[in-house]
Amino acid sequence: MILRRSLPLLLLATPALAQVAPLSVLGTGATEGPIDEIAHAFTRATGRAVRTATGNGGQVAARIRAGEAPDVVLNAAPALDALIRDSFAVAGSRRELGRMRLAVAVKRGSALPEITTEAGLAAYLRGVASIGVSDAAAGATSGRHVLDLLARLAVPAQGAGGPRIAPFARGITAVQAVARGEIVTVITQASEITAVPDAVLVAPLPDHLQLITPYVAAIPTRAPDAAGAAAFLALAGGPEGQAVFRAAGFAVG
Repeated sequence: MILRRSLPLLLLATPALAQVAPLSVLGTGATEGPIDEIAHAFTRATGRAVRTATGNGGQVAARIRAGEAPDVVLNAAPALDALIRDSFAVAGSRRELGRMRLAVAVKRGSALPEITTEAGLAAYLRGVASIGVSDAAAGATSGRHVLDLLARLAVPAQGAGGPRIAPFARGITAVQAVARGEIVTVITQASEITAVPDAVLVAPLPDHLQLITPYVAAIPTRAPDAAGAAAFLALAGGPEGQAVFRAAGFAVG
Protein backbone atom coordinates (compact mmCIF):
# COMPACT_ATOMS: atom_id res chain seq x y z
CA MET A 1 0.00 0.00 0.00
CA ILE A 2 1.27 3.50 -0.85
CA LEU A 3 0.14 6.36 1.34
CA ARG A 4 -1.26 9.23 -0.65
CA ARG A 5 -2.11 12.85 0.03
CA SER A 6 -4.22 14.36 2.80
CA LEU A 7 -1.41 13.79 5.31
CA PRO A 8 -1.98 15.26 8.76
CA LEU A 9 -1.66 19.04 8.95
CA LEU A 10 0.93 18.63 11.68
CA LEU A 11 3.29 16.97 9.21
CA LEU A 12 2.80 19.52 6.48
CA ALA A 13 3.44 22.35 8.91
CA THR A 14 6.93 21.22 9.97
CA PRO A 15 9.35 21.76 7.04
CA ALA A 16 12.21 22.25 9.52
CA LEU A 17 12.14 18.52 10.23
CA ALA A 18 13.93 17.96 6.93
CA GLN A 19 17.00 19.79 8.26
CA VAL A 20 17.69 17.66 11.35
CA ALA A 21 19.04 14.19 12.09
CA PRO A 22 16.97 11.14 11.13
CA LEU A 23 14.07 10.36 13.41
CA SER A 24 14.76 7.11 15.26
CA VAL A 25 12.08 4.46 15.84
CA LEU A 26 12.61 1.29 17.89
CA GLY A 27 9.93 -1.37 17.53
CA THR A 28 9.08 -5.06 17.47
CA GLY A 29 8.99 -7.56 14.63
CA ALA A 30 5.20 -7.66 14.51
CA THR A 31 5.08 -3.96 13.58
CA GLU A 32 8.17 -3.87 11.36
CA GLY A 33 6.38 -3.97 7.98
CA PRO A 34 3.79 -1.25 8.60
CA ILE A 35 6.26 0.97 10.44
CA ASP A 36 8.72 0.79 7.54
CA GLU A 37 5.95 1.84 5.15
CA ILE A 38 4.82 4.67 7.41
CA ALA A 39 8.45 5.79 7.78
CA HIS A 40 8.70 6.16 3.99
CA ALA A 41 5.48 8.17 3.98
CA PHE A 42 6.82 10.39 6.76
CA THR A 43 9.96 11.07 4.75
CA ARG A 44 7.93 11.90 1.64
CA ALA A 45 5.81 14.34 3.64
CA THR A 46 8.59 16.06 5.60
CA GLY A 47 11.84 15.37 3.77
CA ARG A 48 13.21 13.89 6.99
CA ALA A 49 14.73 10.42 7.05
CA VAL A 50 13.59 7.82 9.56
CA ARG A 51 15.96 5.23 11.01
CA THR A 52 14.22 2.10 12.30
CA ALA A 53 15.49 -0.70 14.54
CA THR A 54 13.76 -3.92 15.54
CA GLY A 55 13.90 -6.49 18.32
CA ASN A 56 11.48 -8.74 20.13
CA GLY A 57 9.34 -7.27 22.89
CA GLY A 58 11.72 -8.12 25.70
CA GLN A 59 14.73 -6.83 23.81
CA VAL A 60 13.04 -3.53 22.99
CA ALA A 61 12.03 -2.96 26.61
CA ALA A 62 15.51 -3.88 27.85
CA ARG A 63 17.18 -1.48 25.45
CA ILE A 64 15.03 1.41 26.66
CA ARG A 65 15.66 0.52 30.30
CA ALA A 66 19.39 0.32 29.61
CA GLY A 67 19.41 3.92 28.40
CA GLU A 68 18.84 3.76 24.65
CA ALA A 69 16.92 6.86 23.60
CA PRO A 70 15.03 6.60 20.31
CA ASP A 71 12.46 9.22 19.40
CA VAL A 72 9.63 6.63 19.25
CA VAL A 73 9.26 3.22 20.87
CA LEU A 74 6.71 0.54 19.91
CA ASN A 75 5.95 -2.62 21.85
CA ALA A 76 3.19 -4.91 23.03
CA ALA A 77 0.91 -3.05 25.43
CA PRO A 78 2.02 -4.76 28.68
CA ALA A 79 5.69 -4.04 28.02
CA LEU A 80 5.08 -0.47 26.85
CA ASP A 81 2.78 0.27 29.78
CA ALA A 82 5.47 -1.00 32.15
CA LEU A 83 7.91 1.48 30.56
CA ILE A 84 5.39 4.27 31.13
CA ARG A 85 4.80 3.14 34.73
CA ASP A 86 8.54 3.21 35.40
CA SER A 87 8.96 6.66 33.79
CA PHE A 88 10.85 5.45 30.72
CA ALA A 89 8.11 6.72 28.36
CA VAL A 90 5.60 9.58 28.42
CA ALA A 91 2.09 8.50 29.39
CA GLY A 92 0.34 11.24 27.43
CA SER A 93 2.03 10.17 24.19
CA ARG A 94 0.69 6.57 24.27
CA ARG A 95 -1.15 5.50 21.09
CA GLU A 96 -2.53 2.07 20.24
CA LEU A 97 -1.73 1.30 16.61
CA GLY A 98 -3.41 -2.08 16.20
CA ARG A 99 -4.13 -5.52 17.62
CA MET A 100 -2.55 -8.68 16.22
CA ARG A 101 -3.48 -12.37 16.39
CA LEU A 102 -1.31 -15.48 16.34
CA ALA A 103 -1.41 -17.77 13.32
CA VAL A 104 0.20 -20.90 11.90
CA ALA A 105 2.46 -20.87 8.84
CA VAL A 106 3.95 -23.48 6.52
CA LYS A 107 6.26 -23.31 3.53
CA ARG A 108 4.56 -22.24 0.29
CA GLY A 109 3.60 -25.32 -1.70
CA SER A 110 3.09 -27.51 1.37
CA ALA A 111 -0.22 -29.21 2.09
CA LEU A 112 -2.39 -26.97 4.27
CA PRO A 113 -3.48 -28.65 7.50
CA GLU A 114 -6.95 -28.33 9.02
CA ILE A 115 -6.33 -26.37 12.22
CA THR A 116 -9.54 -24.42 12.74
CA THR A 117 -10.53 -26.58 15.72
CA GLU A 118 -8.59 -27.45 18.85
CA ALA A 119 -8.60 -31.12 17.93
CA GLY A 120 -7.33 -30.44 14.42
CA LEU A 121 -4.60 -28.11 15.65
CA ALA A 122 -3.49 -30.60 18.29
CA ALA A 123 -3.35 -33.47 15.81
CA TYR A 124 -1.30 -31.40 13.39
CA LEU A 125 1.21 -30.15 15.96
CA ARG A 126 1.69 -33.62 17.45
CA GLY A 127 2.50 -35.02 14.02
CA VAL A 128 5.01 -32.53 12.61
CA ALA A 129 8.76 -32.95 12.89
CA SER A 130 9.53 -29.40 14.06
CA ILE A 131 7.80 -26.24 15.30
CA GLY A 132 9.32 -22.77 15.35
CA VAL A 133 8.46 -20.48 18.27
CA SER A 134 9.54 -17.05 19.40
CA ASP A 135 11.98 -17.48 22.25
CA ALA A 136 10.21 -16.85 25.55
CA ALA A 137 13.57 -16.77 27.33
CA ALA A 138 14.63 -13.85 25.14
CA GLY A 139 11.46 -11.91 25.92
CA ALA A 140 9.47 -12.58 22.75
CA THR A 141 5.84 -11.51 23.15
CA SER A 142 4.21 -14.71 21.91
CA GLY A 143 6.78 -17.23 23.16
CA ARG A 144 5.34 -18.11 26.58
CA HIS A 145 1.79 -18.33 25.20
CA VAL A 146 2.86 -20.76 22.46
CA LEU A 147 4.75 -22.99 24.90
CA ASP A 148 1.71 -23.03 27.21
CA LEU A 149 -0.46 -23.84 24.18
CA LEU A 150 1.71 -26.83 23.25
CA ALA A 151 1.39 -28.12 26.80
CA ARG A 152 -2.38 -27.64 26.77
CA LEU A 153 -2.64 -29.57 23.51
CA ALA A 154 -0.52 -32.39 24.95
CA VAL A 155 2.16 -32.08 22.27
CA PRO A 156 4.87 -34.51 23.44
CA ALA A 157 8.42 -33.38 24.15
CA GLN A 158 11.00 -34.29 21.50
CA GLY A 159 12.48 -36.95 23.74
CA ALA A 160 9.07 -38.60 23.99
CA GLY A 161 8.58 -38.73 20.23
CA GLY A 162 7.22 -35.24 19.76
CA PRO A 163 8.40 -32.44 17.47
CA ARG A 164 11.62 -30.50 17.85
CA ILE A 165 10.78 -27.09 19.29
CA ALA A 166 13.04 -24.50 17.66
CA PRO A 167 13.25 -21.13 19.47
CA PHE A 168 14.03 -17.96 17.53
CA ALA A 169 14.72 -14.50 18.92
CA ARG A 170 12.17 -13.03 16.48
CA GLY A 171 9.03 -14.52 15.00
CA ILE A 172 9.86 -13.38 11.48
CA THR A 173 13.18 -15.26 11.69
CA ALA A 174 11.24 -18.42 12.47
CA VAL A 175 8.94 -17.77 9.51
CA GLN A 176 11.95 -17.33 7.24
CA ALA A 177 13.27 -20.70 8.46
CA VAL A 178 9.92 -22.27 7.53
CA ALA A 179 10.12 -20.66 4.10
CA ARG A 180 13.60 -22.20 3.59
CA GLY A 181 12.35 -25.62 4.67
CA GLU A 182 14.50 -25.74 7.80
CA ILE A 183 11.52 -26.27 10.10
CA VAL A 184 8.02 -27.49 9.25
CA THR A 185 5.75 -24.92 10.84
CA VAL A 186 5.65 -21.88 13.13
CA ILE A 187 3.13 -20.20 15.41
CA THR A 188 3.69 -16.45 15.57
CA GLN A 189 2.14 -13.05 14.93
CA ALA A 190 0.21 -13.07 11.67
CA SER A 191 1.93 -9.90 10.43
CA GLU A 192 5.30 -11.66 10.64
CA ILE A 193 3.98 -14.47 8.44
CA THR A 194 2.52 -12.27 5.71
CA ALA A 195 5.83 -10.39 5.47
CA VAL A 196 7.61 -13.52 4.13
CA PRO A 197 6.62 -14.35 0.52
CA ASP A 198 7.61 -18.03 0.60
CA ALA A 199 5.57 -18.77 3.72
CA VAL A 200 1.80 -19.28 3.76
CA LEU A 201 -0.50 -18.28 6.59
CA VAL A 202 -2.65 -21.38 7.15
CA ALA A 203 -5.11 -19.87 9.63
CA PRO A 204 -5.23 -17.96 12.89
CA LEU A 205 -5.38 -20.00 16.08
CA PRO A 206 -8.93 -20.90 17.16
CA ASP A 207 -10.43 -18.04 19.16
CA HIS A 208 -10.33 -19.76 22.54
CA LEU A 209 -6.62 -20.54 22.09
CA GLN A 210 -5.73 -17.13 20.73
CA LEU A 211 -3.44 -14.42 22.05
CA ILE A 212 -4.56 -10.98 20.87
CA THR A 213 -1.78 -8.46 21.41
CA PRO A 214 -2.35 -4.70 21.30
CA TYR A 215 0.69 -2.90 19.89
CA VAL A 216 1.22 0.61 21.14
CA ALA A 217 3.69 3.42 20.64
CA ALA A 218 4.93 6.22 22.85
CA ILE A 219 7.65 8.82 23.13
CA PRO A 220 10.50 7.78 25.45
CA THR A 221 11.22 10.15 28.31
CA ARG A 222 14.73 10.75 26.96
CA ALA A 223 13.70 11.10 23.30
CA PRO A 224 16.00 13.57 21.50
CA ASP A 225 13.13 15.02 19.44
CA ALA A 226 9.74 14.77 21.12
CA ALA A 227 8.15 17.11 18.57
CA GLY A 228 9.32 15.02 15.64
CA ALA A 229 8.15 11.89 17.44
CA ALA A 230 4.71 13.43 17.94
CA ALA A 231 4.52 14.18 14.22
CA PHE A 232 5.42 10.58 13.39
CA LEU A 233 2.79 9.23 15.79
CA ALA A 234 0.20 11.58 14.30
CA LEU A 235 0.76 9.86 10.97
CA ALA A 236 0.98 6.33 12.36
CA GLY A 237 -2.18 6.76 14.42
CA GLY A 238 -4.10 8.76 11.82
CA PRO A 239 -6.25 7.48 8.95
CA GLU A 240 -3.39 6.83 6.53
CA GLY A 241 -1.21 5.05 9.06
CA GLN A 242 -4.11 3.01 10.37
CA ALA A 243 -4.89 1.90 6.81
CA VAL A 244 -1.34 0.53 6.57
CA PHE A 245 -1.74 -1.39 9.82
CA ARG A 246 -5.10 -2.75 8.66
CA ALA A 247 -3.57 -3.92 5.38
CA ALA A 248 -0.87 -5.77 7.36
CA GLY A 249 -3.55 -7.74 9.20
CA PHE A 250 -3.96 -5.67 12.35
CA ALA A 251 -7.36 -4.91 13.84
CA VAL A 252 -7.53 -1.14 14.26
CA GLY A 253 -9.95 1.33 15.79
